[in-house]
Amino acid sequence: MSSPTAQPAESYNPYEAPKADASAALRPEERSRLRLASGDRRLVNLVVDYMGLMLFTFLVGVIFGLVGAAEVFEQANDTLLGLVMMFAYYASTEAIFGATLGKLVTGTRVVMEDGSRAGLGRIAIRTLCRFIPFEAFTFLTRRGGAPVGLHDRLSKTRVILVRGSGDAR
Repeated sequence: MSSPTAQPAESYNPYEAPKADASAALRPEERSRLRLASGDRRLVNLVVDYMGLMLFTFLVGVIFGLVGAAEVFEQANDTLLGLVMMFAYYASTEAIFGATLGKLVTGTRVVMEDGSRAGLGRIAIRTLCRFIPFEAFTFLTRRGGAPVGLHDRLSKTRVILVRGSGDAR
């Protein structure tokens, strides 16, 4: 008696090298077509994110209060607590979603200079650069018609439009 041997429809090789997702990065000709967010949108991002940061800090405080750890907030240095909350807000939302609350409202997103998704390391650098004194004023200089802040340049990231009309001013 011969037993039939089952052959899989597709051959599977567990030792084969993984295949890269080529759609994750843009081709060179598409990189130049990234639509950078305008200064107006970046300003709206800043205002909405400030409100989002306050809401985030409030919710974290409520959670700490519910679990009986409110004294952490009461005993913490206010400046240090603010920096930790700011880092947590920006780093977590941009790393997980690629956008903060402000960017979701304005239809923008954080990407690498080549258009690929920004990783946690780049997002951490980007967020830490926000703590540089007077960093917000670096948006007064423009490259190619759209504002590129110091935290964008140092982290090699950009904020691009993902929806909406797109003249970068």
